[in-house]
Amino acid sequence: MHGDLGKTIACLELGGVLAQDARRRPVWVGGDTVAVQLGDVLDRGDNEIGAVMLLRELDRQARREGGAVYMLNGNHEALNVCGDFRYATPGGFREAALAAGLTGAAAAGLDGQLRARAALYAPGGPMALELALNPTVLVVGDTVFAHGGIVPAHVQAGFKELNASVAAWMRGDRGADGSAAPPPFLAMGDSQSVMWNRAYGKERYGSPAERYHACRQLSAALDLAGAARLVVGHTPQLGGCNCECGGRVWRVDVGMSSGVLDARPSVLELPPDGSDPRVLVAGGAACSVPNPVPARGGFVRRGGV
Repeated sequence: MHGDLGKTIACLELGGVLAQDARRRPVWVGGDTVAVQLGDVLDRGDNEIGAVMLLRELDRQARREGGAVYMLNGNHEALNVCGDFRYATPGGFREAALAAGLTGAAAAGLDGQLRARAALYAPGGPMALELALNPTVLVVGDTVFAHGGIVPAHVQAGFKELNASVAAWMRGDRGADGSAAPPPFLAMGDSQSVMWNRAYGKERYGSPAERYHACRQLSAALDLAGAARLVVGHTPQLGGCNCECGGRVWRVDVGMSSGVLDARPSVLELPPDGSDPRVLVAGGAACSVPNPVPARGGFVRRGGV
C-alpha cells in the first residue's frame, strides 16, 4: 500500500469488501470475509496514517459481520519505529505533523515535522502503539501470512511469542530491571527474519539449486506449522502476482503504490471451499494457479460475497 490511499480503496473495492455511502464514507460490505493486508502501509506515499485509519475502521465494521481486517507489520513499519524515516515523503511528514496536532508554520516546517514523526512512531508513541496491535505472522485456516517469509526457526519459536515480542518492543514495554524491550531479531534482525526475508520473493532464481533450497526450507517451515501455503509481500513482482514451490508460496506484492511501481490494484482470493486461489486485477479478468498476475493482500472467503 505504501501510503497510497486511492489504490488502497480501489483494491478493497476490487475485493468486494468496501463500498462508499452517499457521503463517501467507507462501508464494509464483505460479510464474514477475512481480509489480510501484508504490511508496508507506511513510507513512499502521502497518506500513511489515513490508510491505517481506514483499515481500522473497516475492521471495526467487519467484526460485527463475523469478518475481520488484519494489517501485518512489515519492514517499513519496523523502520519507522526504529526512527528511520529515509523513505517517508514530504506529504507523509506533513500528515504526521497534522496528526500530532501541529498547525500553521509549525506543521509546515521541516524541524516540526521531523519531531512530530519521531514522537508518533517512537516505541510507546501513538502510532507505534497502533502498530503494536498488528500481528507479524498471521494464520487463517491453513494459510500463513507474513510480510517477507518464515523459516523453521520462526515456527519453533512460536508465532504467538514472536508477535508478542514485536508488540512489546513497539509499546515500549520495560522489563523488571527497567530495560526497554529490544527489537526482536527473528522478526526484523537479518535477511532471514520475518520482515526482511526475500528467499521466496524471487521471480527468477539464480539456479535450480537456489530454487530447490528455498522451496525445501519453505516446505519444512509449513510442515512444522501444519499449514498448506504461505502468502508474502515485501518483494515487488514485476510480472504480477505469482506462485512458486508447487503453489506453497504466493508472492503478492505488485508495487501498486504510486510511490513504487504504480501497478494496477490486485487481490488474491482464497476460497473457503479449498478450490484454487484466484487473482483479481483491476481492469482485468480473474485468473488462478499456476502463475496468475497481480495481487496484494488476501481475502479469505467464508461465505457471502
